[in-house]
Amino acid sequence: MKSDVMQLSVIRKIQHLLSLSLLIGLFHYSGMVHAEGIVWDSLSPQQQETLAPIKEHWDDLPPNRQERLSEGSERWNSLTPDQRNRMQEKMDRFKNMSPEEKARIKERMQEFKKLPPEERKVLRERWKNMPPEEKEKMRERFRTMSPEEKESMKQQWRQKKMERMERHHD
Repeated sequence: MKSDVMQLSVIRKIQHLLSLSLLIGLFHYSGMVHAEGIVWDSLSPQQQETLAPIKEHWDDLPPNRQERLSEGSERWNSLTPDQRNRMQEKMDRFKNMSPEEKARIKERMQEFKKLPPEERKVLRERWKNMPPEEKEKMRERFRTMSPEEKESMKQQWRQKKMERMERHHD
């Protein structure tokens, strides 16, 4: 009886060790697969076409960069031709900006990302529904403002936002 209990105990320990080593092996394998990145040939033909300019360097890119580029190419390929043209114009405009302008744009994007999702949605809708002339007028006005004027404008926006929120809660 005592030997049966000991054998059972040994069997359980062996099962536990096997389970543990299998688990460790799976974690290690999943890490290796992710660490290897995305094989070029596993991309769809559309993705390969979109990413063709960087094909020669694909294998040298870190896996997380390959993943972001793969996802970005999927989004790009899902756009309509008109949307692609607008995006290309924006990318060209950004490419031609000074380093200071690029830094300001990146800073504003970070600020926008910090906003609550519902507020971002409201702002996107407001911008989307604004006539093109009005959008351009706002862009030009913001471009020509001093840093102090821009900060003052931000304060006014925040104040209006607070007032809207208060009215909304009443």
